[in-house]
Amino acid sequence: MMEDALLAGLQRFLSPEGLGVIIALSLSAIVGRLAVLSRNRSNDISKLPLVNGKKPWQWTAREQREKFCLHAKEIIDDALANVGDKFLLQTENGVELLLSADYANQIKDDEALDFGKHDMHSYLDGFAPFRQGQSPDRIFHDAIKINLTQDIAKLNLPLSEEASHALQKHWTDNTEWHEIPLKLLAFKIVSQLSSRVFLGEELCRNDDWLQVTVDYTRDSMQAAQDLRLWPRFLRVFAYWYLPRCRAIRDELKTSRTIVEPVLEKRRLQIQERKKQGLDPIRHLDAMQWMEDSSNGRPYDPSAAQIMMAIAANFSGSDSLSTLMIFLCQEPQLVEDMRKEIISVMTESKWNKSTLYKLRLMDSVLKESQRMKPAAVAVMRRLALKDTKLHDGTKIPRGTKLMVSTARSWDPEKYPNPERFDGYRFLRMREEQGLETAQFVSTTPDALGFGMGKHACPGRFFASNELKIALSHIILKYDFKLAPGAPTKPEFQALFWSANDNARIVIRRRKEEIQL
Repeated sequence: MMEDALLAGLQRFLSPEGLGVIIALSLSAIVGRLAVLSRNRSNDISKLPLVNGKKPWQWTAREQREKFCLHAKEIIDDALANVGDKFLLQTENGVELLLSADYANQIKDDEALDFGKHDMHSYLDGFAPFRQGQSPDRIFHDAIKINLTQDIAKLNLPLSEEASHALQKHWTDNTEWHEIPLKLLAFKIVSQLSSRVFLGEELCRNDDWLQVTVDYTRDSMQAAQDLRLWPRFLRVFAYWYLPRCRAIRDELKTSRTIVEPVLEKRRLQIQERKKQGLDPIRHLDAMQWMEDSSNGRPYDPSAAQIMMAIAANFSGSDSLSTLMIFLCQEPQLVEDMRKEIISVMTESKWNKSTLYKLRLMDSVLKESQRMKPAAVAVMRRLALKDTKLHDGTKIPRGTKLMVSTARSWDPEKYPNPERFDGYRFLRMREEQGLETAQFVSTTPDALGFGMGKHACPGRFFASNELKIALSHIILKYDFKLAPGAPTKPEFQALFWSANDNARIVIRRRKEEIQL
C-alpha cells in the first residue's frame, strides 16, 4: 500500500501540473534572489557616478587629477547641482566619495571611518610630523586637547605681548601710508605668536626656527601634492628624487638642531633641581605640555613642534589674510569693531572673559570662514571596515570619503550668501539665541573646523590668537587695499587660500588705549 501511495505521489509530482509548480517556485526564488542582489548592488557606491573619471582610451587618470587640482570647486559644485548628494570624484589622492553636509552628523564619529590614516604620506620620514595625530599613545592629541585647553586663559597676555612685538617688527611704526605683502607678513606674525605658545620665550623669536616653519609648511604641502600625482607603488621611489621631498628632509634635520638642545637643557635642569630637593620649573608652552603628556614615554619633539606650527601657521595666517582683505572693504565695520575693542578692553583687559565679550569680532571671524573656508570639502576619512550610511548606501572597506562645505553658501541657510556680512552671526546670536553661531562652534552648516570628536582640537586657541592679533591691528593701524592688488582666493585641489599676491596699504595710528 505504501509503495502504491509513493508511486501515485511521484506520478503527480512528475505530471505537467506538478512540473509547472516546481518551475514557478524555482523562477520565483531566482527572481527574488536577483532582486536582492540588484538591490544590494544599487546601494553600493560602485554604482554611483564618477563625475570626472578618465576617458576609455586613457591609461591613467593623471590628466583628471591635475584638472581637479586646479578646478576642484567648480567640479564639486556642478556635481552637487546636477548629480545629487553623493558621488565619486577623481581627486589628487585617487577616487573618493563626496558626500553633502547632510551626512556630516552620521560620519563624524563613525568608528569604522578613520581620520588619521588619510594619505599624507606619513609612512615616509620626511612627513614624520603628520604622524603625530595618528599615534595610539595620544601624546600629541592630549597635549593639545587637554594641556593647551587648560592653560589657554593664561596665554592671553603672552600672546598680546608677542603680537605687539611682531607687528612693530613686520608692519613697523611708520605713520605714512606704505604697501606690504599681506600673506607673507601674516604668516610671519602668526608664526611668531604661535611659537611663543609652542616653544616659549627661548625660541619664539629665533629667526632660524621661524624660517624653517615657514619653509616646511610650504614645502610639505607641495611635496605631498607632487607625490599624489605618482602611482602609489612608485611614490616611495619618487620621494627620494623630487626636489620638494629633498627639501623637507633637510628642513626636519634643521628643526632638530634647534628644538632638541633646548629640550635637553630643560631635562637636565629638572634633574638638577630634583637633586636639590626643589620642584621643577614649569614652562607655559607646548614643549612642557608634550613632556607632561608623554610621562616618560618616547616621542619625537621636533616633529611634534613642526606639526603644531603647520596646524597653527598655515590656517592662522590664511584666516588673518582673508579677514584683512574683507575688512579693507568694510570701513564702517572696522570702526564698529574698534569701538567694541575699546569698550571691552577698558573694562576687563586680558582676563578669562575678555575675548568672549568681543562678540562682533567673533561674528566677523565666522563670516570670513563661511565665505572662504580653508577647503571645499572636509572631514576626510578612510573606511577601515565596511559600513553603511543612513540611506542604506554601503561603504566598502578602503573607501576614501569627505564632506562638502557647500552649505556655507546655501541661500536657505544664509540670505545673500555671496555677500560678506560681518554682523550676520552677531544677529543670529542676538535675535535667535543661537550659541552655535559662535566662531568655534561646529555644525553641518559650518564645517570650517570639521565636526565631531575629530573636529580641530586647536580651534579655541586659534580663535584667541586671531582675536588678539586683530585687536592690535585694528587699534594700531589704518589699512586699505593696494591699488590693483589681486584679492581673489586661490585653489590647490580642495584647499582654498587667500591670494599669495594680495597687498595692502597701511599706516600706524595712535591707539585709543594701551593693550
